[in-house]
Amino acid sequence: MIKSRQQGFTLLEVIVALTITAMVLGSLFSLAAGSKQLAFRSDQSLQLAVQARAAVNFALLEDEYSEVEPAIDNERFDIRAEDYLDPVHRKTEPFSYKLQHYAVIDERTDERIEGTRWVRLELAE
Repeated sequence: MIKSRQQGFTLLEVIVALTITAMVLGSLFSLAAGSKQLAFRSDQSLQLAVQARAAVNFALLEDEYSEVEPAIDNERFDIRAEDYLDPVHRKTEPFSYKLQHYAVIDERTDERIEGTRWVRLELAE
C-alpha cells in the first residue's frame, strides 16, 4: 500500500507569506498617510493664498472715500498705505486720482505683497 502525503503549507511557508503581506500592507498604509498629509498641507496653502488674494483685492479697492467691506475677516494680513508715486508732468486738467504704493504684510511671517493702486484725492491736482 502506498502512503499518501498530506498536502498543505508548512509553517515556514505560512510565516514567510504573512511577513510579505505585512510588509506590503505597512507600505500601503504609510503611503496613504503621506498622501493624506500632503492633501492637508495643500489645503492649508490654498486657504492662505485665497486669504492673501482677498487682502490684495481689498487693498486695491480701499481708500478713504469708498465703502468696501473685506471679503474675509482675517487679522493675519495688515494693509499699509505707503508713499504716493511722483506726479507725472502733464499739461492737462487737474486729476482727482493719484497712484499710491501699498503693502499687504503677513503678520506671522513678515512676508510682503506690494503693489500700486489708484486713490481718490480730496482736491484735484
